[in-house]
Amino acid sequence: MPALPPKQLRMSIDAEAVRLMPNVVLPDGYVARGYRDGDVAGWAFLLQKGEFGDGWDERRVSDYLEHPERRAGSSLVEHYGRIVAATFASREYIPSDPSARYISERLGVGILDYVVTDPGHRGKGLGRATCTQVARFLVSRGCNSVSLATDDWRLPAIHLYLSLGFQPSMSREDMPGRWASIYEKLKESGRDHS
Repeated sequence: MPALPPKQLRMSIDAEAVRLMPNVVLPDGYVARGYRDGDVAGWAFLLQKGEFGDGWDERRVSDYLEHPERRAGSSLVEHYGRIVAATFASREYIPSDPSARYISERLGVGILDYVVTDPGHRGKGLGRATCTQVARFLVSRGCNSVSLATDDWRLPAIHLYLSLGFQPSMSREDMPGRWASIYEKLKESGRDHS
């Protein structure tokens, strides 16, 4: 049998676990809030500076925020007027079918999308704040669960998701081995989740 091509990891959390997430208190100088007009340039810069690359320009962020629910539910943290962490609130859809409604809206699934924190501001609970705010928004909109996709090498992000209560989806035969390796690497780095 041929090897499966790499695929992003999937994780999810149910609505009840989201409701139990504790409030996040940010350090002085940091403010969690929703999207506002004028945030596009700062958000694009943050995505470029983070691990998502040059493909995120102002046009792409603006297009991504076109859906009213995504604009209303997305979250960011600013530090003295500069965006330093952000997460989009999303729903899955079929890009090839413009007339299709959001699939996950019918299924009751919300998505944490493009969780990013400025490298110079990591370790302060900013990602935890944006993820919590977006997950709560999605549940308040009737989602029964919230999911996300991530990569094996994003160990600090995976640690965050696990600590929030997200559980791995074992959707393919290669997932148990990949997750075993991730748990071992997390343990080696002092972030044990066993």
